[in-house]
Amino acid sequence: MIFESKKYKGLLFILPSLIGFGILYVIPFFGGIKYSVSKSSFNSTFVAFNNYTDVFKNNAFKIALKNTCFFMIISIPVLIVISFVIALMIYELKAPKIVKLSIMLPIAVPSGTVVGFFKKVFGFNGFNLIDSEYAMLVVILIFIWKNTGYNLIIYLAGLSQMDKEVIEASMIDGANYFQRLQYIIIPLFTPINVFVAIVTIINSFKIFKDIYMLQGSYPNPKIYMLQHYINNKFNDLQYEKLTSSAYIFSLMIFVVVFLLFILDKKHAKRVGGN
Repeated sequence: MIFESKKYKGLLFILPSLIGFGILYVIPFFGGIKYSVSKSSFNSTFVAFNNYTDVFKNNAFKIALKNTCFFMIISIPVLIVISFVIALMIYELKAPKIVKLSIMLPIAVPSGTVVGFFKKVFGFNGFNLIDSEYAMLVVILIFIWKNTGYNLIIYLAGLSQMDKEVIEASMIDGANYFQRLQYIIIPLFTPINVFVAIVTIINSFKIFKDIYMLQGSYPNPKIYMLQHYINNKFNDLQYEKLTSSAYIFSLMIFVVVFLLFILDKKHAKRVGGN
């Protein structure tokens, strides 16, 4: 029978997940297009791209877009660099397991506990940065502290699989550590860096939950993110604005991830050509 082959048995195993993904994500994603080109949630009159232009003209959206872009541009590269450097230090120094566990511990700590700690340190009774113009710094610190462990696991796995013969050959040729890092380790890690970047982008979406626990739906304007804007439009039943802004946000992320894949493919071709 057709379902007796290994190929179709594998498909049967993932079928429930595919059905769930389709019902919970794919159908709502494409179904939302109707709202984004309608006059309102209760009036299906076709208005083309008017909702999109209205969203771009909205001051709250502009603030949210600026803050979100600033957060991602600063926090994602910083987190990747910090994770990579720590992974190299642990690998080269053969750090004990307790060091690895201490860095990975934030993964297991509930968000409420993390936010409560940072709120106590940087809130009104602490350094009082959450209500200041430096509130974004607190958010970036929370993000880095919570997510370094995720990236560390990936980098340590990559380092453990690295071809040691190549490193040893470069050492025999007289290359110092920084030369090995620049010309061997970092180029070899380009595919892993692309994967880590995508994972970090996905994890960056979760920062909304932490900011929401810090200051609710309408936080300090310095940390008002696109997810706040989308969430508030949902609460106001303005689904046309919600879907329009969500599609704009999705397009931005798609472009960034697409560029990362292009970078990875170019690197693979260059390595393959050599």
